[in-house]
Amino acid sequence: MADQVEIRTGAYYDSVSLMQVSQTVAAAPGVDAAQVAMATELNLGVLRGMGFDVPAAGPNDLVVAIRGDDAGIAAGRAALDEALAALRSVATQAGGFGEAPAPRTLGATIRRAEANLALVSVPGQHATTEALDAVDAGVSVMVFSDNVPVEDEVRLKDLAARAGVLVMGPDCGTAVVGGVALGFANVVRTGSVGVVAASGTGAQQVMCLLEAAGVGVSHVLGVGGRDLSAVVGGRSTRQALAALADDPATETIVVVSKPPAAEVLSDIESYAAGLAKPVHWATLGAGRPDLTAAVEAVLTSQGRVVEWPRWEVDQAPATGASLRGLFCGGTLADEAMLVAGQALGDIRSNTPLRPDLALGPDLTDPGHLVIDFGDDTMTQGRAHPMIDPSLRLERIAAEATDPTCGVLLLDLVLGHAAHPDPAPGLADAVRAARATAEADGRTLPVVVSLTGTEDDPQGLSRSASLLRDAGASVFLSNAAATRQAVRLLGRAPAEPVSGASPAAYGTGASRQGAEPADALHGLLTADLSVATAGVSLFAESVRAQAVPVSETAWQPPLAGTGRDLAVVLADSRRHEANRLAFERMVAAGADLVDVRPAHGALGLEKGTFLHAGPPITFDRASGPLKGALIGAMLFEGLADTPDEAEARLEKGDGIILEPCHHRDAVGPMAGVISPSMWLYELHDDVHDNSSWCSLNEGLGKVLRYGAYGPEVIDRLHWMNSVLGPLLQQAVRARVDGTGPIDVKAIIAQMLQMGDEGHNRNRAGSLMLLRELLPTMITADASSTAVAEAVRFSGANEHFFLNLGMPACKLATLAAHGIPGSSVVTTMARNGTDFGIRVSGTGDEWFTGPAQTPQGLFLGSYGPDDANPDIGDSAITETAGIGGFAMAAAPAIVRFVGGDVPFALRATQTMYEITVGEHPSYQVPILEFRGTPTGIDVAAVARTAVLPQINTGMAGRAAGVGQVGAGLVNPPQECFTGALAALAALATRAARPPAAAG
Repeated sequence: MADQVEIRTGAYYDSVSLMQVSQTVAAAPGVDAAQVAMATELNLGVLRGMGFDVPAAGPNDLVVAIRGDDAGIAAGRAALDEALAALRSVATQAGGFGEAPAPRTLGATIRRAEANLALVSVPGQHATTEALDAVDAGVSVMVFSDNVPVEDEVRLKDLAARAGVLVMGPDCGTAVVGGVALGFANVVRTGSVGVVAASGTGAQQVMCLLEAAGVGVSHVLGVGGRDLSAVVGGRSTRQALAALADDPATETIVVVSKPPAAEVLSDIESYAAGLAKPVHWATLGAGRPDLTAAVEAVLTSQGRVVEWPRWEVDQAPATGASLRGLFCGGTLADEAMLVAGQALGDIRSNTPLRPDLALGPDLTDPGHLVIDFGDDTMTQGRAHPMIDPSLRLERIAAEATDPTCGVLLLDLVLGHAAHPDPAPGLADAVRAARATAEADGRTLPVVVSLTGTEDDPQGLSRSASLLRDAGASVFLSNAAATRQAVRLLGRAPAEPVSGASPAAYGTGASRQGAEPADALHGLLTADLSVATAGVSLFAESVRAQAVPVSETAWQPPLAGTGRDLAVVLADSRRHEANRLAFERMVAAGADLVDVRPAHGALGLEKGTFLHAGPPITFDRASGPLKGALIGAMLFEGLADTPDEAEARLEKGDGIILEPCHHRDAVGPMAGVISPSMWLYELHDDVHDNSSWCSLNEGLGKVLRYGAYGPEVIDRLHWMNSVLGPLLQQAVRARVDGTGPIDVKAIIAQMLQMGDEGHNRNRAGSLMLLRELLPTMITADASSTAVAEAVRFSGANEHFFLNLGMPACKLATLAAHGIPGSSVVTTMARNGTDFGIRVSGTGDEWFTGPAQTPQGLFLGSYGPDDANPDIGDSAITETAGIGGFAMAAAPAIVRFVGGDVPFALRATQTMYEITVGEHPSYQVPILEFRGTPTGIDVAAVARTAVLPQINTGMAGRAAGVGQVGAGLVNPPQECFTGALAALAALATRAARPPAAAG
């Protein structure tokens, strides 16, 4: 027998899906044990408990552990790969050719589906981000996720109140809205009782007791287990009470909760007294009614009397002295401790009624104890025990061997989204536990609290019969089950407190803080359309109720960005700042106004060279950048040979290297600009900015790709003496005659003619030539010079690129320097580093290692010949064209690799990480939708979607030139660094000013 343990980074799946994958792998022939899970501390502990040696891993990593013989491990791996491939296929599938992939954020899903209710079940540390999306969209949201910081809950609920929507949760397990069950909810009839529940299984207990009495519910509005705590202060409870008071289908309201903070309950009771409908209280606590007594009070007010179902067996008194309550439902566990504690005294727990009763980390004690397997600490990276009961089943077996265990008190909760058939497995565990005790000469009575209805998918009576046949006594009432467990320990349980005290409230004709008639934007009376993020099981459950559901293809954010992301998303300046950045970016003009040498345009002194990308020294420069600098030295006459040029560059004597972006210029590939080179000059009249770029040399062995042979230097001299002066005459004549050339207008038109503006510029180059030819052919130059210039320009399909780049620079320059904005205004590469700059962080660069493009190669070149990504031409993607407009130019895939569906998906995916759609740059095949524009650092971090860039590939060695073209993404370090800086600035901006004096 052998073990195989593997860590897969960057592979996220929800806990329910992985539970199913684990079962599939474990069932493969020859597999003795298997576990596939996210590498949370809880799951790693389980794996170590199974005897696996687990290497270091993070919570966003997937851990695969298989035990078996060689054939079994091979079979297990095959089953694993097949199961994961099926999950990926479902997660990424589109509805047809060219249809957009599923949105990565809940906000995008809500907008696309026009949903009016959202459900969040992602890991707790990420839930606030998704819930904020719903609130921002004006949609109420149920947050099933637990492990959400309480300060996030307060902030969410305050924002929701201002938006007129309801946050149900966090840790909201159950809700019913307009007859639609959300999360763990039972199938009950529609009726007139509305429920406000700071408790999931508590709400289910109340629902099921009402159903057994023939009374239905109108709505069940969960508010989260902490809503009635002192910190949260009943924020959502007030909203829910107000909404139900306005709801025409609701006649009576019941408030359900775990033990609330006394002062908060008092405030809520006073609030409820002002409502025009009666309010009953099923709020657990010392001296207060249990849930069953509270429901009986509701029924009494309606003139009903009922005897609750039970399925009992004769059981001998317990041999052991201690109660062992093993629960999946937290409120049921609390109620059991309250009821049993009156007779048994102190009960220890992982969710104790008093802090001094807390269990240790091993969750064991020889005395009375109750364990809530659904507590936050036990669900990190694992499915809730109502879905995956394996940990509790293991504990049942362990308790059976403990002679101090007197009675096992268990719950079983049926309904939507729960385990499809949990009773047989629990019955087997009960039967085995009783047999283990009997073999040891002990009696082990088992009592089960069964929460469910006959119409639940699992079936109430069927489940009860299976458990009774296994030897357990089964009760619909959790309080009744607990009292029976106490009796079996030889103790007399305390009598229940009457639910008639405190009395029902709500006799007022008006209510305090009345909400408008369309409370919660009409949610309680609308036909639901639900958007979900997280566990697919919940979406399937809603879909099974014939309700439209749209799922988010959710993935965790970039590793290590959780808290920074929360700070940036909460920055009150961000939305307005990003709106302003976007508006400036799309409003910026781009007119070609001049062509002139760099020494005059940029003030470059001899020995100063501009280059692409973030700052770099010659010793760290890549081969193409070194080659271009060597060529520029030869061109400027600062060296006679390449060796001399390189030696002087290495020494640095009299040589200054500076990024093009530092002078508002841009350079393709190596991007080298020397003082004598001629530049296009573009101007933005809207914001009074200018930008510059060198003239395009064509393809192949050219300076920008790092070549510096004689033919390269000769071409530069010809461009310097013939092409530059001729273009200057042509542009100035055009400006003086009919005005400057509108480069932005050319970009808009070329996108509709099959170009994307980065690696495909055919239409743009021809349109530019059309604008220049009339004045080029009339320039004061020889016919031979004019013919050479026209022939060179017309044969160069990338002639326009060097105008598109500064046009895009002007757009991003207009958006730069806005406090609070998370919009990227520069993406640039120097062949070693990839760097970005962000509007809200000023001129600081955030860098990471440049990646090597993947694509198609020229001639005999291959991947080993390609240098990492280089050039300022990613400014096109930064402004919303290039790789972001691939759908406008599906033919680009013949140049950079990929296929047409990829080109369409690439553009549609970029909408996930951008602020808006460019009103001028439109994509015909997407029904003239604007290109995705304004890369948002926070959206990149949140979705883990990196910008798509189309690029040429330079040879790794200096002097080689171009070797191919392909696709590349920035390194994530750029965005995590920028996000951290934005978070620091946001924190600083949020601090109150220091007191004067």
